[in-house]
Amino acid sequence: MNQNKPRIYSNRFRLYYLLTLAALCCYDSYISVYLEQYLHMSGFQIGCFISVSMVAGLVVMPLYGAAGDKTGKYRQILMLCTSGTILFSFLLSMQTGFVLLIIMGIGFELNRCSILAMADTQTICYCTNSGSPYGSIRCFGCIGWIMGSALCAFLVRQFGLDHVFFRFFMAAMACSLVNIFFLPRQNRKSAADPKIISETKSASQADKKEKQSGTIASLLKNGHFLFIILFALMTGALAEVVTAYVSLHMVSTLGGAEYLVSIYSIIGSAPEILFLLLLNKFLLPRLGFRRLFLISAAAMSLRMFLFAVVPNVPLFFAASCLTFLTTACTTGLNVQYIRQVVPETSMGLAASIYNAVFMGGRALFSLLFGGIYEMAGSRTVFWLCFACAAAAFLLVLSIRKIDAPSVRKEEYL
Repeated sequence: MNQNKPRIYSNRFRLYYLLTLAALCCYDSYISVYLEQYLHMSGFQIGCFISVSMVAGLVVMPLYGAAGDKTGKYRQILMLCTSGTILFSFLLSMQTGFVLLIIMGIGFELNRCSILAMADTQTICYCTNSGSPYGSIRCFGCIGWIMGSALCAFLVRQFGLDHVFFRFFMAAMACSLVNIFFLPRQNRKSAADPKIISETKSASQADKKEKQSGTIASLLKNGHFLFIILFALMTGALAEVVTAYVSLHMVSTLGGAEYLVSIYSIIGSAPEILFLLLLNKFLLPRLGFRRLFLISAAAMSLRMFLFAVVPNVPLFFAASCLTFLTTACTTGLNVQYIRQVVPETSMGLAASIYNAVFMGGRALFSLLFGGIYEMAGSRTVFWLCFACAAAAFLLVLSIRKIDAPSVRKEEYL
């Protein structure tokens, strides 16, 4: 019976990611199209809506992480945030005026912002304690994204986006909320636990520094942690923001049907499943963090270049096959890198700071891209993303000490 528990718990985490990412794929892929086609907003208004709502989450996200680290109640915080997301998505679906839409969008993002941060924190702690591979659990988020995209494509084609968009999101998130009740409680160990000390190669030299590991100041002095935040901003944050403008580009610039947005999501996400399954056992041990980061940045550079120049939807879909190399590193590699260079006792705070800065970057890019889209078109957005991804590639290329040993706060980049 006890031997089956880890497998049961792993399956519950897998189900959580499947349901949550199925819901989020609908929102992230279609929100910009919904605002433009059904509420008739301009590119600048779309950028304002996305960015302002994200900025609101920047304040509360580190608070959620600090509260989780202090109390260990990551699961309860996850329940609270998921419930709030469902409530505000319902209120958001009823709005047509720009001001009320912004207000409800802020409420939505205040809850949505910490969902994946709390879930990833729980999952990483569970995998560390049980020995379960993180990649094999996290890849179910890709499966959920693909399943959600396929189902959304069918429903949008049958009933129209206006009748499907929020209903699908709320139904999937409600199922995810029920599943949270069955996730295991994380019995977080203290920093002085011998098992924690054995898991970190340099813990014997960090007795005094370990007491300060949960403070924001110590995290902000950690060069490896600062690196992954900067790299994530230049690749992952851009990749998520540009999704909204990819949708607009296909529908408005290339003249594709609305349901093709979901087809794009499927093409970009399907290879990510295999990548994440191979990540922990094969790719990461053989290539290391540095090479995988280089692959991620190079893939995004090439994809943005192709997006900017291809003239039709089929070629656009061909270029989208490179998407998984960036998104897989963002979802499956960055959090593991943080776990490698940050102690478990401050993992929740570190994940929250990472996600808060990540969201701040998304907010800034959304506002910037909204204005650029309105004035110069979607191709100019892709050229700007190409430049940022190329800069990220050069950043990784210039740093040699990226593949750091576990939790060595005395050595920085």
